[in-house]
Amino acid sequence: MSKKSRYSFLAAGFVLATLAGCTPGGSGGDSGKTEIKFINGFTGGDGDYMTKIVNDFNESQDEYTIVQSQEKEHYTKFKSGDYHLVVMHETNLETYQKDQLIQEAGPFMEAAGISEDDFNEAGIQSGLIEEQMFGVPLDIHPLTMFYNEELVQEAPTDYEQLKQLGETLQSENSNLYAFGLPSTGLTTFYFTVAAAQNNIDLAKEGYLNFTDDAYADALMQYHSMIFEDNVSPEKLGLDGEFQAFMKSADDGAKQTAVTMTGPWYYQAVKEKYGDSLGIGKMPTLFETPATTGNAHTIAVAASVDDDAIKDGIAEFLTFMYTPENLANWAESGQTVTHLETLDYISEDPEKYDLANVNQEQLEMYTPAPRVYQFDEQMRYMNEVVFTKLTNEPNLTKEDLMKELEKATKASKQVADTQPE
Repeated sequence: MSKKSRYSFLAAGFVLATLAGCTPGGSGGDSGKTEIKFINGFTGGDGDYMTKIVNDFNESQDEYTIVQSQEKEHYTKFKSGDYHLVVMHETNLETYQKDQLIQEAGPFMEAAGISEDDFNEAGIQSGLIEEQMFGVPLDIHPLTMFYNEELVQEAPTDYEQLKQLGETLQSENSNLYAFGLPSTGLTTFYFTVAAAQNNIDLAKEGYLNFTDDAYADALMQYHSMIFEDNVSPEKLGLDGEFQAFMKSADDGAKQTAVTMTGPWYYQAVKEKYGDSLGIGKMPTLFETPATTGNAHTIAVAASVDDDAIKDGIAEFLTFMYTPENLANWAESGQTVTHLETLDYISEDPEKYDLANVNQEQLEMYTPAPRVYQFDEQMRYMNEVVFTKLTNEPNLTKEDLMKELEKATKASKQVADTQPE
């Protein structure tokens, strides 16, 4: 839809709304503006950066107001509430499309003057379902390396270097380790990177199959990293990869020199380490270089059918995908996939240091498998299997295979619930 036709729809909508005695979209209140309800899960340090984009848009014009909600359980709120826009992970996009909770985003992109060609390949794939865009690509957030330059001068590039680092640190202080493996938390990323770096496809006929013998070997390497090579402490618990990096061995805690974690922790690690913070690519822990993680997209609720709301969404997207505005999101540490914005932030590598480093990882980024209810299919792996790998020193491959069979059975049961 062209801008001209959009505004004709807006004008028609305004006339009808005026005759009906209400504002366009029916939710403008006393302001006379069309309200667009936007929900996301940005409750951490990155939330302020999205809020800036929203506030700047609201101040830039007087026809629309984005009413933003930032909720920890934003998916639950989205399904039960009256929202127009939602930030959705690429791993959830297909589920919400099959459940008929979102609609095709392509027409909104066209109305905003945005096309697939405006994004890199990782971004395009994040929003596609069967050759149609159901999510406007926002960012890729891969497993990211931060390191303490007081303990290691250069970013380790492979497991052998991490192992050597661990030996050096242990000789100095038994509470110092190379890096940490969490027991729970970001374990999905560790499961998928093990598959990606070993060229293993977990998706089998719509469900996740974890019983590949080579995959079991890869996961046992995590076990060895703790109980044989002493590169990571054991039993680090929830978000242990991040928590151990933030602690100090001088206080008697188990401290790591390196962490592979989510880029949303950037503000916290930057505040703690300042100029001593190093940023690097995901190291090769297994066979081949690769990083995994997830992606944010912007999806439109299936219930949106009001022309004024549609026009407002298109205007917001036009505003957001202007490099000077989307760069705010890159400043939070997220790696945008919009090509013009990537060029823009490349001109200031110090201000957008994390986004620029992770930009280099986009070519080695492997998305998580696209399956129905991905998080539910991963649940047994996250809640049981990784805890065993990081907490049980006597775990054998045979023990692990039994657990992987249980996890596969559980994932298939979830897959069988998808709509026909």
